[in-house]
Amino acid sequence: MRKSLYERKSISLAVALIVSSGYAGLSSAQSDAALEEIVVTAQKRAENIQETPISITALSGSAIEKRGITNSGDLMGEIPGVAGFEAPGSRGTTGLTIRGMASGGPNNLSLDPAIGIYLDGVFIGKNVGSALDVAELERIEVLRGPQGTLYGRNSTGGAVNFISRKPTGEFGLRATGAVGNYDYRSLKLNVDLPAIGEVGSGLGQIAFSVGYQTRLRDGFQENDSPGGADFNDLDRQAWRLAAKWDLTEHFSADYIYDHSALDESNALEQVVGFNPVDAAGLVDRVSALQGILLGARAWAATPGTDPRISERWIPSLEQTIASYQGALAQGPGRQNRGFADFSPFTDTETDGHALTLTWNIGDLSLKSITAYREMESYVFGDIENIDSRLDGNGAGAYNDLLHLTLGGLYGATGGFDPGIPQLPFDAIWAGVDDIGAFHTKQDTDNFYDQFSQEFQLVGSSESLDYVLGLYYFEDDAKYSRRAIFVAPLSGAPTQNYALSTEATAVYGQVTWQPGWLDNRVSLTLGLRYTEEDKDIVWDYLAYSTPFAGELPRQTLANAERFDNVSGNFTAAFQATPDINTFLRYATGYRSGGFNGEQIATPAFNEETVEQWEIGVKSDWWDGRLRLNGSLYTYVWEDIQLANTDSSDGSATTRIINAGEADRWGAELEMLVAPLDRLVLGVSYAYIHGDFDKFPDVCGTAVPQTCIDGVSSAVRPYSPSNQLSLTADYTFAETALGDVTGFLRVNWQDEWYENALWNGVVDGQPVAYPSAVMDERTVVGARVSLENIQVGDAMMRVTLFGDNLTDDDYPVYAINFGALGLITEQYGAPRTWGLELSYDY
Repeated sequence: MRKSLYERKSISLAVALIVSSGYAGLSSAQSDAALEEIVVTAQKRAENIQETPISITALSGSAIEKRGITNSGDLMGEIPGVAGFEAPGSRGTTGLTIRGMASGGPNNLSLDPAIGIYLDGVFIGKNVGSALDVAELERIEVLRGPQGTLYGRNSTGGAVNFISRKPTGEFGLRATGAVGNYDYRSLKLNVDLPAIGEVGSGLGQIAFSVGYQTRLRDGFQENDSPGGADFNDLDRQAWRLAAKWDLTEHFSADYIYDHSALDESNALEQVVGFNPVDAAGLVDRVSALQGILLGARAWAATPGTDPRISERWIPSLEQTIASYQGALAQGPGRQNRGFADFSPFTDTETDGHALTLTWNIGDLSLKSITAYREMESYVFGDIENIDSRLDGNGAGAYNDLLHLTLGGLYGATGGFDPGIPQLPFDAIWAGVDDIGAFHTKQDTDNFYDQFSQEFQLVGSSESLDYVLGLYYFEDDAKYSRRAIFVAPLSGAPTQNYALSTEATAVYGQVTWQPGWLDNRVSLTLGLRYTEEDKDIVWDYLAYSTPFAGELPRQTLANAERFDNVSGNFTAAFQATPDINTFLRYATGYRSGGFNGEQIATPAFNEETVEQWEIGVKSDWWDGRLRLNGSLYTYVWEDIQLANTDSSDGSATTRIINAGEADRWGAELEMLVAPLDRLVLGVSYAYIHGDFDKFPDVCGTAVPQTCIDGVSSAVRPYSPSNQLSLTADYTFAETALGDVTGFLRVNWQDEWYENALWNGVVDGQPVAYPSAVMDERTVVGARVSLENIQVGDAMMRVTLFGDNLTDDDYPVYAINFGALGLITEQYGAPRTWGLELSYDY
């Protein structure tokens, strides 16, 4: 399989290069039109993207609208090198991956992100709830590679800047409404109010803008549970208030309040397979259950045996076997309907306040960014679709671990209940009556708030551009989990923890033009020192299980200090006015921390990355062809990975430092305007490498045996190949308006959903195979009649569609290890709709 993957990688790279060469070699210029100049603020100052020696992709407001991007989750597959997944059972919680570097379990509140997400210059401290809608975006900048100098901790893979639109000071109204299939409805309304006052006179000038956005849609999959909402619906709102105060020409203050809310049913988590019962992988679960059923029938026929065998257990075994066989017969593939014992949903709200003060004094700019954000999120329900409801006699499709346990107990007694504590038949059956016999149930509250203060000094002279900064950050996270797995064997535990962080940093970056080669050489040096303290308090409440009885309450506290020096060095050479090349060395780090979901575990270490990159940015054909590319390699050490641990009968996230990865990759982006009214785009990204070091998987039996971790682990969350094609064309310019079309095709290779699923069965180590997420091709298109003059306003009518080929692709999977289940979650089916936009 690996050989064929490598062959496909080479073919894909060749195809991308051929396509690029073909576009570049189109017929001679047929117009004077050039591609638009893009200005970014990735280095804390306004710069032409082609002159910025960093791998950046920037999306304008128009590009954001055409691609349907409303939050960070929509960037996956749209930007070269950017992938990821939405956490199962937690809507609006997305873990982005850039160049194969990812944060792992994004729904784990004790794990920091690896990709820095910034909203108007404010760092978003956790992945939980980070992918909610933003009311009005002006620009998105995606920086690839470590950004440890200017963006600091938790940006090992890169950074994403969301820049919202500032007030214009003139009255303006922008409204967009849409309807579509699955009863889709959306409304986006933004108003700019006229400015009050004059700059430099009295109290200066102040301007306001307000925005509101809502998106609603029915579920993609019907819920067969009584009274349950359909799976994977959409119910999101976003509000935004912005104020801009210009006291003088040299001082301004910008205040932004944003609020986002999500109240949605989660996606259907489909059971697509089961792990073997034994460590050697020889006994499949259905066969094991069928064998237990034969024994149960024999025991039930013996006079004096436990009557619950025939009354409750045998009917349950029959239902479980039928359910499991049905799941296997259904197999992979997006289902149109499903079931949940507890209909899953997510309810999340975020609020943010940001105040930016800017003083401009000659060539100096002093900026203060003060921000406070808070988030509340509640998730509930199944993360599998097995119907485990109990009937009036207490029978139902029990989880298979309960059946295996009962089989072992009854097998030891010949079907009799001796009524002794060592064989807790009564405790198990009482637990079934009290808790249930289902497979999974989530029930989790997340509370999070953060405060940050940053001071920036940005200046320039004849040969120097520099940025100096001070940064302070603090946060508090509170987590309460009442999840139950393999009921009632694991009992009904409650996990609580409180985690806090306090971090300070000082940084600086200087770009020097020494005058060499007619001022075409520039050298950039940056350094950042970060120091942070982390504290955790665990409080796990008392609970009972059938075998362990009453387990006492556990409380514990721990604290750790981390520090790091990150930096970068870049040598850039402006070969011609239209060709800029650069060589960049950069480092970054992600802070260490504690496993909140596993009490008394020691702190995990911070992870670090060192990257070398060579890149070129170029414009050709009188500005009508733009070709940018980069080749990089990095060493990633003490990698933090989040694995699902099922060793104690429940599914919790265990964060480990997973050794080292030495990888390399390449990216290519091309834009070309071969005709006056046509812009074509091609982007390609390739990444190579898994792990060079990875912890072995070891058992608990004596003598201990281990499985080699390096040979078992694979690079997760990131396909080896990504290819994106876009076409933006104006078909006709009529008296009524312009007829335009936009087409995008995003393809990505197959990928693995996790580095390694591992566990221990009968004391022996097991490395469960990672699920392969199929390659996907997602096609989206828009056809518009735009620039329709309506008085002093403009209107646009658009017909849009996404996943037009109705590609059936999985977006994530969970292997529950010793708990048996393997589930998959699927992407959206074909959607389409009609949109009306008004701009005054």
